[in-house]
Amino acid sequence: MTKFIRCLIAHGALAILLLTSCTSGSQTAGDEPPPPAPTYPQFDKNSAFTYLRAQCDFGARVPGSQAHQDCLAWIAEQLRQTAETVILQEFRAATPFGGPYDFTNIIAYYPGDAEQQPVMLGAHWDCRPHADEDPDPALRTEPVMGANDGASGVAVLLEIARQAGTNSDRRPFILAFFDAEDSGKPGAAAFALDGWAIGSSYMARNMPAEIPAAEAVIVIDLVGQDDVHNERLGTPNGSNDYLDFPIERHSIESAPLLVNEIWTIAERAGHDAFVRATRGYVTDDHLPFIQQGIPAIDIIDLPHPEWHTTEDTPACCSADSLYQVGDTLLRYLYEVVE
Repeated sequence: MTKFIRCLIAHGALAILLLTSCTSGSQTAGDEPPPPAPTYPQFDKNSAFTYLRAQCDFGARVPGSQAHQDCLAWIAEQLRQTAETVILQEFRAATPFGGPYDFTNIIAYYPGDAEQQPVMLGAHWDCRPHADEDPDPALRTEPVMGANDGASGVAVLLEIARQAGTNSDRRPFILAFFDAEDSGKPGAAAFALDGWAIGSSYMARNMPAEIPAAEAVIVIDLVGQDDVHNERLGTPNGSNDYLDFPIERHSIESAPLLVNEIWTIAERAGHDAFVRATRGYVTDDHLPFIQQGIPAIDIIDLPHPEWHTTEDTPACCSADSLYQVGDTLLRYLYEVVE
């Protein structure tokens, strides 16, 4: 075999090898391209549910209780692991249930790389002193555990802190944990807002100077409802009728563009708890900020069977529900809209 022929064979083999390597990696007919890598931290629903359970392990976090003090210290410690600034905003106030009590709002600040004003994400961390909606009259003076009504929102925010706190390629944000939200009573005219939202009212009027002003406020409340009680609700097992976030009327009047942005992000992500129906006015922790001229919205699922009863325990909550809200908010912080 001549050198020329050997060269031809060698070059031919090399060409075949190159052709094979090129075509073997190419997309064949009918194949789908691999999904793009996520461009933002992924919300861990199981971690969030662990945060929910941890709060309930302290007991009902009602004003003046040891559980209230212990949970305060625990939330603050979780935030100090990721936040540049953590502020305990102490105040004293009476409620329709008694007092005055010592209360504490918790504020954590997370600067970001984006040149924007921060947005505030908020949830209340206290529990209702009396289960006055319990179907059993004998239980209506018992405290509410507040797994969904309180702990669910806190759990979502703590998981956002864990995921986004050390990844600053996003807009800056503030996490606010409001105390003394759930001690109101209908007709308690001696108190502003009938005694609801005492902690957020104090914060809205007294934002710490070391925290930049929030461009807008997003409050989450009652975001953990599970479908375990679908039968009681009269909805088919496995349907998503158990959890829905219609658009609250104070919210759409205060910040229509923000409402549309959040609900659009959720819809594009496939989070079908976010529905475009409009609900009535809800007195919640967003209202004091609206009264101070700050755009604010409320993501809330109300009512549900366990609301203000002794059955508001982790058994009525779902990690999947926490995920719908947490993933939506992370997408918003990282401006993921596809």
